[in-house]
Amino acid sequence: MAYIRKLPLLLALSGAIVTGLAGYAHRLSNKENMTNMVIAMVVFYVVGLFVRYTVNDIVETIKRKAEERELEEKKRLAEERKKEEEAQKAAMADNTESILNLVADEKIDLGIDDDEFNELPIAEYIKNELRK
Repeated sequence: MAYIRKLPLLLALSGAIVTGLAGYAHRLSNKENMTNMVIAMVVFYVVGLFVRYTVNDIVETIKRKAEERELEEKKRLAEERKKEEEAQKAAMADNTESILNLVADEKIDLGIDDDEFNELPIAEYIKNELRK
């Protein structure tokens, strides 16, 4: 990141050096060569500022998205843990509850035979009352 901070200066200096060498190779006068170098330095410095701003913006966006992903992952993990805890609590509650399982068994011997069972004379009583 140190190079990103120094990028406008580095671009300006390298642009001025290249412009100066090109002017020297074409045998320009020193005054004209220096003017071209200053113009190139200003132009490349401005370009470097734009590049630095763009790169910093990209880096910040990537960091922000990474933080958002981490937060989403933490939320998802928290929800999963919560669901697991609820499932464990429900399982423990099921295990600790006393379950009464009543099943009618046909083979139960109550000690009373069918012959010994006397029906109440309700049906006869109702018939007699209706006839009256």
